[in-house]
Amino acid sequence: MAFCERGKHIKMKKKLALLLVIVVALVTVLAGCGGPAQIEKPKPDEGATVFDVTGSCKAELNGDTLIVSGETNLMDGTNGVIAVFNSDGTKAADQKFTKQGNEIKAEFKVGSDWSDVVYGNIMFDNQKSDGQPDAVKEAYGKHFQNLTGNAIIWDKNGNIVVFQSEEVKIK
Repeated sequence: MAFCERGKHIKMKKKLALLLVIVVALVTVLAGCGGPAQIEKPKPDEGATVFDVTGSCKAELNGDTLIVSGETNLMDGTNGVIAVFNSDGTKAADQKFTKQGNEIKAEFKVGSDWSDVVYGNIMFDNQKSDGQPDAVKEAYGKHFQNLTGNAIIWDKNGNIVVFQSEEVKIK
């Protein structure tokens, strides 16, 4: 039993390390070469209702196809991106979508340039997903500043919701 718990702990550390690599890469690109810059988390609008985001993401290999799926309590009509990242943090594939209903799912053919280990991600923001409809901006804020939860990271453009799968060995 202790070995199983240790394995889960190691997987969680790997998952957090990959998320940290992605965040550091985003911060480095956005901060440029001007030295260290502090990017503060956007504060909720005064008097706004703050929405606690929950959700999940899983990735499964079925032959030569990686299926990335998940769910979230974000409102229908929210634009997002389902992506596959290599173990070094580079993007292997992505697909834009608009959330409708409870099922979020995309299928990707495994590419020859993919690393041995990949991660599935489901992301929502105000930039990469072609912006957001007015109803979503009214509910969550123009920069998603009225969202909170464990899946929130941020950059100079606002909050980003990221759900990440466990690692998937494809080779």
